[in-house]
Amino acid sequence: MLLDAQWIKQNALAIGFDGCGLAVAAPIQRSQWDLQEWLAEGRHADMHYMEEHVDKRYDPTLLVPGARTVISVLLGYKPSALMEGAVKIAQYAYGEDYHERLKGMLYQLLAALTERYHQLEGRPFVDTAPISDKYWAVQAGLGWRGKNTLLVNPTLGSYCFIGELVVSLAADIYDTPLPDGCGTCERCLRGCPNHAIVASPLSTVGTQVDARRCASYHTIENRAESLPQEVKLSDYAFGCDCCQLVCPYNRHAQVRYRLTPERQEQLQSLLEADEKAFNRATKHSALSRIKYSQWLRNLGG
Repeated sequence: MLLDAQWIKQNALAIGFDGCGLAVAAPIQRSQWDLQEWLAEGRHADMHYMEEHVDKRYDPTLLVPGARTVISVLLGYKPSALMEGAVKIAQYAYGEDYHERLKGMLYQLLAALTERYHQLEGRPFVDTAPISDKYWAVQAGLGWRGKNTLLVNPTLGSYCFIGELVVSLAADIYDTPLPDGCGTCERCLRGCPNHAIVASPLSTVGTQVDARRCASYHTIENRAESLPQEVKLSDYAFGCDCCQLVCPYNRHAQVRYRLTPERQEQLQSLLEADEKAFNRATKHSALSRIKYSQWLRNLGG
């Protein structure tokens, strides 16, 4: 029995996803994904977890034995307004934790699939398991890998979360990758204040992000008591959107999250929050990724 690709996409959209595509679950050729070069060059900084389970990052059948199909989904997050004030937070963290939201939606889709295809086995993934989500989203025809290495969707820009269902049945129709839409544009390279987007001859897009120079890495993943003085945070206390703000696709991307005055006020209140208030306000948010001590460090306190 083959999966009905059109039925899956209709159900995904009904659940609330903004995009859905299917790709054949097969090992990734080393020439198609430059993860090993990125690691060899030390561009993952001290994110040593990226060195683990590299074989699984190249082969989804090691995550789900007998896997035949990778179903990729997108959820846009462009906000209706930008956070006001001197201190900035990356836009993806304005709302609720995307891990929780996408995982719940993926379980809904998996439940619909198993109800129709009783022999199907599958597993959802949202950024917390060793799967190359941008690669699979490209293979599923949901966008292309931009020069800033993020997935760029024609409608959502790079303001989109990615999730996957890896399942044990083949589909009747698979999607094909979209052509590159960046062309000669290099606004993201010029827009990075730390020149963190570096040339990479082995990369399929010709660039990689060097986390050692990236403000987003330093404000979130770097656990050190102090940050390198040469790294420009551009007023960001969590993450960084510099390479995204200059992207033409993001300028015209669909708004998918309404930033209410109440949420705006709550985010601004973090500037004066003590540890208890910070933990309470960031619960079930991507901001919970960092500790209060990191927050103070990023603020320069």
